[in-house]
Amino acid sequence: MLVDGSVYALLPVTGEHGGKRHKRLAEDVVRRASRALRVPVRSGLGDIVPDLAAVRGSRDDADLVLRALGPGEDVAAVTEIRARVTLLRLRELIGEQRGLTAGAWREVLAYDAEHGTDYARTLVCWLDAGCDMARAAKLLAVHPNTCRYRLRQAQQHLGIDLADPDERLVLWLQLRTLAGLRGADRA
Repeated sequence: MLVDGSVYALLPVTGEHGGKRHKRLAEDVVRRASRALRVPVRSGLGDIVPDLAAVRGSRDDADLVLRALGPGEDVAAVTEIRARVTLLRLRELIGEQRGLTAGAWREVLAYDAEHGTDYARTLVCWLDAGCDMARAAKLLAVHPNTCRYRLRQAQQHLGIDLADPDERLVLWLQLRTLAGLRGADRA
């Protein structure tokens, strides 16, 4: 079925490896279609669903997968990139609620813009690294003491309480979803 430039296919699942067969089929279709049409073709596979009533949800998943694919990725199943798809959904949900878009993340970005600091990226790298200073410093390509200094300065200048796990979680979600920052160079 063709809808707004997208082709949708409903495939039956037989056996326990149906999802893997679907992905191989999608990879083959993408490769052949890209060659034949001489345009980039991508494929997103939604969840395998138990009945026709759940097909719409699987199609929505496939659409989100296409939006979440990174550079150089042509095919993915929602099960493979569930975290990215979930963050994409959260960004949309958070963005619709004024109360959820307020917070320290805006202050951090404004401070960085005004003072030429890199606190937002430092925070994201540190949080992405599970609050491991050495890993965060490696992501930032700086010495761990530089990372420690930036975090102390961000707390001092912006009043962020990095000892509070709730504040860390909300700050991380907002910086990742609303500001689109990432610690690692991933798609």
